[in-house]
Amino acid sequence: MMDRRKFLALWGLSASALAMSGCKNVQVPQIDKRTTGLPERAKRKGFRVVVVGGGFGGLNTASAIKQNDPNNEIEVLVIEKNPYYFACPMSNTLLSGNPDFKKENFLFTYRKAQLAYGYEVLHAEVNDIDGEKQKVFTNKETISYDYLVLAPGIEYDYRVEFPNWSDAKIARAKIEAPGGLISDAGVEHSILLEQLEEFKEQGAKGEIVIIPQRTKIFSSLEKSLSHKSVVRCAPASYERACMIGDWIKRNNLVGKAKVVVLDSSLSPQAKPAAFAQVFDDLYKGVIEYVGGFDLIDVDFDTKEILYRDIDDDLNYIVLRRKYDILNLIPIQKASSVVEMADIKTNSWGGALIDPRRLTSLSDSRIYVVGDSAVLANSKNVSIPPAAQSAYSLGKEVGAMIANRVIKNKQTELNSFVVGCSSMVSTKPLKLGINIMKEFGFDKNNDMWVRDSLEVNEDGKYYDESGGEGLVGWFEAITGDTFASF
Repeated sequence: MMDRRKFLALWGLSASALAMSGCKNVQVPQIDKRTTGLPERAKRKGFRVVVVGGGFGGLNTASAIKQNDPNNEIEVLVIEKNPYYFACPMSNTLLSGNPDFKKENFLFTYRKAQLAYGYEVLHAEVNDIDGEKQKVFTNKETISYDYLVLAPGIEYDYRVEFPNWSDAKIARAKIEAPGGLISDAGVEHSILLEQLEEFKEQGAKGEIVIIPQRTKIFSSLEKSLSHKSVVRCAPASYERACMIGDWIKRNNLVGKAKVVVLDSSLSPQAKPAAFAQVFDDLYKGVIEYVGGFDLIDVDFDTKEILYRDIDDDLNYIVLRRKYDILNLIPIQKASSVVEMADIKTNSWGGALIDPRRLTSLSDSRIYVVGDSAVLANSKNVSIPPAAQSAYSLGKEVGAMIANRVIKNKQTELNSFVVGCSSMVSTKPLKLGINIMKEFGFDKNNDMWVRDSLEVNEDGKYYDESGGEGLVGWFEAITGDTFASF
């Protein structure tokens, strides 16, 4: 098997970086009484970059700045509210029941990365941002910046999807039917694992239902509106179906339990041909895919899904379908941190950025990396909201910022590659689907993308190289990001 560093090279990833420089002098904080009354952090160097978000985008921006700062001229501060990070990539494998995949392999602290790369992580919540005065207000202190990097990720948007739901019902949905797409220290995945174990203890007879993010929302029984927003890791719903199908086979529950995917799309919203092949080849009788499903509501008391259908007289009616476990993936929006920055955004709150410089259209001192970033004027070309994208562009942004500070030079994005693998089976072999996307710019400065969905010599979209490759990629990207090599 390839080692981690070879996987980094294969996927266009960079290697680990510099060791942390010596200890810094402690300075007495100055008091900022302007708004919060909290202390304002004094600068340790001439330039300070503040990074909001301690995920793949934020941390790799921070490390790339320091890797390109040989004389240690730039102070880099990452603001992250959680004390440790749960890595979502490949985390669906936890649901397979394969002992090779353990929750502790997806949890990372920030200690090693700070020591290895020389930036600092402040565990605090961002309350507001003043772009004009270049300050970030947290619940612990006020921090000024020369450049700001926003990498806060996404949030669920239950309010838009279910406008009639109360706060109590939304809270109930998060506990009883968690989406499992956010890095919440692994809480949602833990709930899904607990539900599977309880289901097994109770006889494991019934349906485990997955509802991917919807492409349309109903304003009435007769009228629906198409909805387009950020979709974090679009293949995740279908990979999850495979991993739970793997769990069913591993526990000899075929014929008793099954996975049902209720999709508003007519076919899987990512890698459709590949997942259709996998469902048919590996999970016949285990996974049922239902396309064109019109979700209306969920009754958590009776454990029923309300959906739209048509009767014999061609009238719309509402029917009910029972479930035993429900994984409801809500539509998503950009993090509310982006709104705090008061920069230009699109309909779902995504920050509009320059495709070549990756800065906000409103403020060239603000960069946006990851799922909340939207390329402006890119002619329908979008970068997949996924860990690989955040990782790669975080490296680019870090180098750009270092060049601006140290060399007074504005560099631009040229081309980059984003790979995406999905695990579809872990028993007896680890099998996966792999797709590569190459991005670049033409002579008119318009972005282009080329997709390459891998097919083996047997005409299969899935194989062992895809599964083992995903494991190697995960070890490489987390090893570099969190300095856990």
